[in-house]
Amino acid sequence: MTAKRAAVLQVLRDSEGHLQPDEIFRRAKLLYPGMVLATVYNNLHALCEAGLIRRIRTADGADYYDKTPTPHEHAICSHCGRMLDLELGDLTAAFSAKTEMPILAYDLIVHTLCSDCLAEKKQA
Repeated sequence: MTAKRAAVLQVLRDSEGHLQPDEIFRRAKLLYPGMVLATVYNNLHALCEAGLIRRIRTADGADYYDKTPTPHEHAICSHCGRMLDLELGDLTAAFSAKTEMPILAYDLIVHTLCSDCLAEKKQA
């Protein structure tokens, strides 16, 4: 693994949540000052292809990257945009039974209010 690819992977492994490419670039540049944005995108693609990270595409076109490559669901706060992991279990069988079609894979993103934004709303 190249030093730049290792730096991108390290940024994700050290993160507390899901990051967008611009934030990964900003953090990776601290680890590897010669980093450029195109290199970040190329390495994110390679890391996804290798199964080391997961790309999460949202309806508004924003991509997030997740250090946990195993299938799981996500929630996005409609107020602050924060993405959170959801653990709903494997829904493949339920979706397949409901649709009467084989489900090969799925991505589920629930739109909600995170606990911080919900608390802020209640105080207002």
